[in-house]
Amino acid sequence: MEKINIWEEAFKVRSYHMDVKARATITSIAGYLQEVAGNHAHFMGFGYKQMKESGLLWLLTRVKIAVHQYPMWGDEIKIDTWVVNAEKFFSRRDFEIRDKAGKVIVSAISGWMLVNAREKRPQLVETLSRNVDLLKDKMSLNEELVKIDNLQKVDSTAFYKVKYSDLDVVNHVNNIQYYNIVLDTIPGQFQMANHIKSFEINYMAESLFEDELEVASEILIDDEKFLHEIRRKSNQKPLCRAISNWEKD
Repeated sequence: MEKINIWEEAFKVRSYHMDVKARATITSIAGYLQEVAGNHAHFMGFGYKQMKESGLLWLLTRVKIAVHQYPMWGDEIKIDTWVVNAEKFFSRRDFEIRDKAGKVIVSAISGWMLVNAREKRPQLVETLSRNVDLLKDKMSLNEELVKIDNLQKVDSTAFYKVKYSDLDVVNHVNNIQYYNIVLDTIPGQFQMANHIKSFEINYMAESLFEDELEVASEILIDDEKFLHEIRRKSNQKPLCRAISNWEKD
């Protein structure tokens, strides 16, 4: 098998990827990243289907996306992804999105945990055979993924019931859907006048069909930075936490 340490794919921003400003949404960008990560892993022999056959799964645990410039409707972009490290139960994968001229317009980092598919118990990554080199000195963002702290106060609360269209291939809410659930709680007028410059999320537990969710948000910096937590309403169990950073258009 050919070894490709840095995987590249081309995308075109379609009409169904954009917002009212004709920019790719942060949710679409997250979807591009998830797609190229899965394709690279599959090509190198440790994608979802291969891992399922061996009784293992990669669980996405943390993501941070920094948008330097939004791709626009019709733009042709290229996305690079590579594996930075593999330590104990976790592996870091980074991404860069470049415009047609080769300029980096989005940088992102992600953390993945290797688990047993049945019990979801962590497994040592070093036990997994990988035909890919670790590029420890190549980081799209020169920082580590960190745990997002609890909310100290609740400034707003919204509710959401999980729909069939939210589910993924393993019958859980797709990790990309959490972006929409969080962002739909932010007033549209605010979003009309501002855009996300970075979005960071920690995944903590799974959500299932018809779960009733509570979305609590705290204002960290007025009109600029917000902390969000999605909880299962029945037991207040946190499912994910996110930080959205905004700036004016």
